Amino acid sequence: MIAVSMGDPAGVGPELVLREFSEIPRRVHVGDPEVFRVTARHFNIQCDIREVTSPQEAAMLPPTCFAIIPVAGGGGVGKLFFGNPDGCFAPATVNSILDCCALALSHRVDAMVTPPINKGVLHAAGYAFPGHTELIGAAAKVAQPVMMLLGKGLRVVPVTIHQSLASVPATLTQDKLRQTILTTWQALIQDFAVAAPRVTVAGLNPHAGEGGIFGREEIDIIAPVCDHLRHTLGPGLVGPLPADTLFHDRARATYDAIILMYHDQALIPLKMLAFGEAVNCTLGLPFIRTSVDHGTAYDIAGKGVADGRSFRHALALAGQMAENRKK
Repeated sequence: MIAVSMGDPAGVGPELVLREFSEIPRRVHVGDPEVFRVTARHFNIQCDIREVTSPQEAAMLPPTCFAIIPVAGGGGVGKLFFGNPDGCFAPATVNSILDCCALALSHRVDAMVTPPINKGVLHAAGYAFPGHTELIGAAAKVAQPVMMLLGKGLRVVPVTIHQSLASVPATLTQDKLRQTILTTWQALIQDFAVAAPRVTVAGLNPHAGEGGIFGREEIDIIAPVCDHLRHTLGPGLVGPLPADTLFHDRARATYDAIILMYHDQALIPLKMLAFGEAVNCTLGLPFIRTSVDHGTAYDIAGKGVADGRSFRHALALAGQMAENRKK
């Protein structure tokens, strides 16, 4: 069974969850039931919403029922206006995520899937985590969770994630890069059933530093880590290579995943190729977590035009990863 969190009530998350809930029936939702009731009425979605106390109780219901475990911190539904975020929903939004993590950690569900949240709203309400990935990593007591986005056959992994570009060189350490590569390598085997992984590592600087002319990160950090790990992992680990030559068709055919040094270096090519269809996946956790590749989309929230492909793919991928882990 898959646990699905609530997402930001003012965004497109609850709409997508309701519209797509029949795609994978073995699901339990975690959040404020009133948010989904209001959303269902707004979109005229005929849905039998049933409150339950556990995934086991949800499994006993007919597949046409929308089973939801209520969370603490709800009750602000009177302030729900689609497209207008409100900090009053922050406690229920965060508790929804944390309760899904607890279900996954206790093996009561096989995976969790998360609709989008608004980091700014949560920060304003006093929650200091940079994003979903870091919040879930803390809940799972994983010091360095790894973010992978995938779509159209491309898997990208940024080493540094939600931080300023100016801060990247100082936080790009050998230990951080080494752990990112090893976590990605293991996930390819365990979660994606890739028996002999091929992983390419990009440089940080233009032309991968051009021998130190444009920066020494490749010489001092990236190349030493790749050289050391290659003795253990084998020739499937390649790099550092110039990032600007790694995303054309022929280059993409040479790797199963690519490690990039910062957020936009990874996400721009992925979203150019597969925006609206890609999936965000957190690696290195003791459970499976996938998410959509887009944000709350306040500009279209409440209008009934949200694209559900990424959410459907996130559900399908979570199910497939769960099956791979059982093999």
